[in-house]
This record gives sequence, structure tokens and C-alpha cells, in this order.
Amino acid sequence: MKKIVFPVAFLFSYGATAQISVQGYAGIKETEVLGIFDKDFKTKWNYFASGTVSYEYESKKWNAELYQNLNYYIGRNWGISGGVHVSAEDVMPSLGFSFIKEKGDFGINLYPALTYSFDGKEMGFGLYTLMEYTPRINERFSLYSMLIIDSDFSLKEHQMSNQVIRLGIETQKKMQFGIGSTVSQTGNNFETTIDFGIFIGKKF
Repeated sequence: MKKIVFPVAFLFSYGATAQISVQGYAGIKETEVLGIFDKDFKTKWNYFASGTVSYEYESKKWNAELYQNLNYYIGRNWGISGGVHVSAEDVMPSLGFSFIKEKGDFGINLYPALTYSFDGKEMGFGLYTLMEYTPRINERFSLYSMLIIDSDFSLKEHQMSNQVIRLGIETQKKMQFGIGSTVSQTGNNFETTIDFGIFIGKKF
């Protein structure tokens, strides 16, 4: 887990001028810390990273994952993307496209890509999507909603998908709190597990 946590901490310390979001989540089945780092350079380059550290109550097991992409814009919002997804089970480099757009209260990061699994020694397809919508309620508060969709497929079958859902309130100082859920599916049968809980977060 150290090889995953270290680069996350390094990126957060480096990102004084980047958009950083940190959320703590306490659910029925697990506790999780989520960190998101998004930096547009003054050129056509963009760097995006999403890292999680979680603890499962029943198995008493720690899990850590890091998803990161370096993106080069070839259009207004579209770009070419290369990155890697690192977990305790696998290392999966990827090459694909990116779509990054912010308009008003809505933002989306979309990364469809071809992947290679070092554990399974096979090619596949991955899709990572982050969407946030924060319409203003009044001068002090905004509605906060976030959806993360992360799916991995081999060329033959579905491997794993996760959806992270957050719904709550964001203050004028970018503090967030509310309710959340994590939904996971595995295999071709899409065996599903669902967790519910509460979260608190902060944007920097």
C-alpha cells in the first residue's frame, strides 16, 4: 500500500495551484478516504489523479488504489490520454482519450481507454468518469452532488465496476457534507454489493 499512498501524498503537496478535493466516508461496510487532484498547466497539458484508501470492517483489510492520467488537448475539450491504474492486485497502464469540461456549476472528466493488465496478461477496456454538479441554493450554501463511474473490461468479459455517489451540501468555504453510497459489480454476472454512509469533504 505504501507504493500507492506515497505518490498521492507527493501530488497533493505539489498541487498548491491545482484543484484538490479530499473526502472522508464512513459507511455500513467500510471507511474510505478519497482524494482528487486536477491540474491544468498553462500549455495544452492536464494532469488528473484519483486515489482512495479504504478499510473493510468484516475482512479487517486495508485497500488502496491510484488512478492517474496525463492528458494532451487536441481540441477544446478533447485530448489524448495516457495513464496507469495501480492497486494491490494489479498494475494497468492505459492509452485513450479524455474529455474535460467545466461549465457553470457542472464539471465532467471522462477517460475511455485501452488497458493492459500485468496480472491477467491481457488487453482490455477501461472507463473512468467523474461528474460534479453544485448549483447554488443561497449565498451561503450550494447543493453538492458527485458521481464516479469506474469500469474495467477484458476483451472477453466484464471484470469490475464501481460507482461512488455523493449528495449533500457545499458551504461558501468549499466544505462538503451529506450522504453517500458505493456500489460495486464483479464478473459477467455483475454480482453487486452496496454500501451506504455519510461523508465530509473539502475542496482546496
